[in-house]
Amino acid sequence: MSDKKFKYKSAFDIIGPIMVGPSSSHTAGAVRIGKMARELYKHTPQKLMVTFFGSFAETYKGHGTAVAIVAGVLGFETNDERIPDSIEIAEKQGVIIEFLVSAKETEHANTVNLELIDEQEKLNLTAISIGGGSIQLIELNHHSTLLNQDQGNGLVFTTSRPKEAISDITDALESPVFVEVKQLEEESIFFVETVSDISQKLVTKIKELPGVTAVLPTTG
Repeated sequence: MSDKKFKYKSAFDIIGPIMVGPSSSHTAGAVRIGKMARELYKHTPQKLMVTFFGSFAETYKGHGTAVAIVAGVLGFETNDERIPDSIEIAEKQGVIIEFLVSAKETEHANTVNLELIDEQEKLNLTAISIGGGSIQLIELNHHSTLLNQDQGNGLVFTTSRPKEAISDITDALESPVFVEVKQLEEESIFFVETVSDISQKLVTKIKELPGVTAVLPTTG
């Protein structure tokens, strides 16, 4: 085990969001992880493979984590009343779903890996539910997003103009570090670490840059 730090923002992270229960960590956080994958992938996959680790592997059925992950991938919010029926809804849409468990030791007990697949592209994402419905993205397409846990904040963004995006993001952020993660058709996914706070105002500003199609904080 390492000394990696997982980031809480405030006491409200422990209270959790408005949600369909039973657990903010196992249900609301799982919905948000699935929704993060959906926003990066941008559509419903033909196949979804979900691998649970640690506490998730032991309780994903009873605590609603499985249905929550699928709900997020479908684009549902944490308080959507359709969450308990999300697997059935996804299967009716033709999504093939596979749930797996792993005994591999992880840095955090509530760890899950998602693989979204269709004929054109694949997205692989690993994230953790750190409590109160908050989540942290730790790996994207097999590249770690944990650059420096003592300093900085992170976000990922997709763009159809990667060369221009570096200049544009540098202007928007303070001291960023860029890591290109994956080429998806005509888009690139970037991981960014910055000392700037990742506010909603900043996310909106970056979304408005030419060519940028999605922006997500790695912790939220």
